[in-house]
Order: sequence, then structure tokens, then C-alpha cells
Amino acid sequence: MVKLFKWHKYAGLFSGVILMLLGITGFLLNHDNWNFNYKVTFNTVPKSVLEHEKRLYETYYVDENIIYVGGRRGLFKSTDYGKNFSKELDLQITAIRKKENSLFLATNSGLFTLSSDKRVWRPFVLEASNITSMNIHEDKIIVAIDKKELVLIDINDEKIINRFEVNIEEKELKHNISLSRFVRDLHYARGLFDGISSLLINDYGAIVLTFLALLGYLIWFMLLRVKSIRAKTVKSTINFHANSFTVLAILPIIILAITGIFLDHAKLFRDFMTSVKIPYSILPPVYSTLKEDIWSVDFDGKNYRIGNRQGVYKSKNAEEWELESKGFAYRMIRNSETLFISGMGASNRIFKNGIFKILPKAPHMFKDVIYLPHKIAYLSAHKSSLAFPKLTDATLISVVLSLHDGTFFADWWVWINDIASILLIVLFITGIIRWIKRRRVISLRF
Repeated sequence: MVKLFKWHKYAGLFSGVILMLLGITGFLLNHDNWNFNYKVTFNTVPKSVLEHEKRLYETYYVDENIIYVGGRRGLFKSTDYGKNFSKELDLQITAIRKKENSLFLATNSGLFTLSSDKRVWRPFVLEASNITSMNIHEDKIIVAIDKKELVLIDINDEKIINRFEVNIEEKELKHNISLSRFVRDLHYARGLFDGISSLLINDYGAIVLTFLALLGYLIWFMLLRVKSIRAKTVKSTINFHANSFTVLAILPIIILAITGIFLDHAKLFRDFMTSVKIPYSILPPVYSTLKEDIWSVDFDGKNYRIGNRQGVYKSKNAEEWELESKGFAYRMIRNSETLFISGMGASNRIFKNGIFKILPKAPHMFKDVIYLPHKIAYLSAHKSSLAFPKLTDATLISVVLSLHDGTFFADWWVWINDIASILLIVLFITGIIRWIKRRRVISLRF
């Protein structure tokens, strides 16, 4: 029992601060759509944090010498070929699309359009709605709200034609997935149930992890000063540290720890994780509906299309859906009769003349397609030749992400996170054994 206590104490003393940091940053990353994550900024940060800022750009539009860049920090405009940018809107921008001489914005506060004099962005439809994806075909706009509701809009009449939820029959979803996809879905709070259930489970794990780390240090401090602190107070704090509420969090926290280790070394485990397939029969309930997993949308005048983690699904009536192209469809960008599909852990594709083809030269997970003179460019979080606003500060979310993955400190910090995750498992094993023994002692007394 004494050795068990020492194992628990030293594992907690070494890993507690790191686990607390992972818990707090993990909770904030679970809610990366919160506005304050992009409003709070820091001027002095490591270079690695500024690299994370590139992930915040979502869409790009070029028209001669005018450039619009949209992202989580707002809409920026340049009138001198990208040399200087000014901020136009302080909203989260997810897409910029053009219809003839009109521009439309998808934002976290509805659709906006540029006024005829090109000076003001005015609300169009769906005010206060979180538009997560958008495409335009002729006089129709198709959007997704919160990745779960489709809305078809008539541009000329500025009104909603139809809105509906996507219900894909389970037989169309019965596909095995790679271990790589499953690990990511679990860690990013989308791998168990539909709705916010998976998010709440991850939140619960993150909050309990932070709580346990803080209380563990408090108990250690109290034991050091046991003579000046009442024994009853110490005992009550220890009982509060180990209770049924925290025991219930063991499973989600261990899942987060193990999947985190795999993601820390995604390149090392890539071949293994992509080769191992998880049978559909044992997948969690979320994979049998994917009702709130609409990452991209499209409408070509006849067919509706959505992109989710399984692939591109097509429907003529928005009621009966069939898988048309397998592989995570992260973004779909329409240009006239051509549809670009950006893959996440899957191949990039292009759909034209009724045929899907691999798009070999596009970067992985590109976010937008830009037609420049004599070439096509892609907006990507990776290396890009496009002009961007020259921002010298970093948002809270970028700081949080770099703290969570360890790059804030150094490239090798990922190993510290791994050690902390392993020690977390040790803490749970020793903690559960001590908790069970204590409960047995209490029950024997009565």
C-alpha cells in the first residue's frame, strides 16, 4: 500500500501540470467555434504559434487587383494586389462565392452580400445562423447550418426555397473505416454519438482531468503541512479527490490519452493506422446516422450533394441518399460545371461531366480554389504563394493549439506529453486500486 501511494504521488507530481494544461487546452479546442477564441490576441508568441494562424484562413477570392481573404478572424480586403490589407468584417467567414457580379459570404452570423456600390456588406438571409459551408449554382445558393441542416435559397427573390435535415439510410453508411479515421474522430469529439453527446463526454473528461490535477497538488501540499492542517480536512479533501464522479471519467480520459499518443506520432503510425480497418459492425452509434456530419454541400440544379467522413452522397430529392464517391469530403467548391472535392485523409477529387477523377497536384485538405491568370491556386494551411494579411499577433485558439500539441515549447515536447499520458494511466490504475481498498475498509467498519 505504501509503494502504491508512492507510485501515485510521484506520477502525479511529475505529470500534474502537463495534464492540467492538456485538460484546459483540450476543453477550449472542443469549442473552437467560440468567438472569444479569435478575439483575444497575443503580440509576443513563439514562431510556432504564428504558423498555426495559417489554419484560420478559410476562403480566398481574387478579382483583378482586389483580393478578399476570409477566415476565423474576419474578412480582409486588399486593393493593391495583396500588398496591404484592411479588415472589412469582424465575423467568422467560412466561404466567399460569386454569382455574376454579386459576391456572397457565409459567416457564423448568416449570409451576407456585397452592396451594388461595392462598399457595404449587408445581411442577405439566415441572419444569426452559423453557416458552415456554401456553394452557388446559377441562381441558387445551398448552405449547411451547424453541419446538420441544409437550406436552399433563391438569390433573385432573397428567400428560402427549402430547408431540411439529411437522413441517410443505414445501408448506405455500412462501410468499414480506417483506424486512423477512428482515432481522430474519437479524439476530436465526434466519434461516439450524434449531436453534442460526444462533445460533452470529451468536455467531461477534460474538466475532471483538470480538477484531479489541481486537487492532487492541493493534497500533496496539505500532507506536507499536515501538522498545521486538521487531519479531518485532509481526509475530506482526499475523499473529494477520489469519488464516483471522477471514476466515471476514467474511460473517456484514457481514450483521449491513448488517441493523443497516436496523433502525436501520426507520421510514425501512419501506415499501421491506415492499413487497419475497423468493421462497421463494431463502430459506435454515430456512424449509423452521421446526421450532424455535413462538412460540405453542393447543388447542381438537379442533384443535392453533401460531403461527410464517409464520402460524397447524392440525392435528387434530398430524401433518398446514395454514396457517390468514397473518402472524406472535407470541402466541395463549385466553379460552373466543375466541382472540386478536398479530401481529409482521402484523395482530392474533381467531378466533371458526370465523372470523378483524382486531383493529383492539389494540397491535402485544401480549403478553396482560386482562378488566377493562366493557373489555378489552392488555399491551404501548408505552404502557399498567395498573399495574406501581415498579422503580427496570434489568436487565443492558436496559442491553445500550440500548447496542446507541445509546439509552443519545442518540437520534442510531444514526448513530454506522451510521458504524461502514460503516467496518467499509471495514476488511474493506482488510484482505482487505492479507492477500492478504501471502500472495502469503510464497508468492513459498518
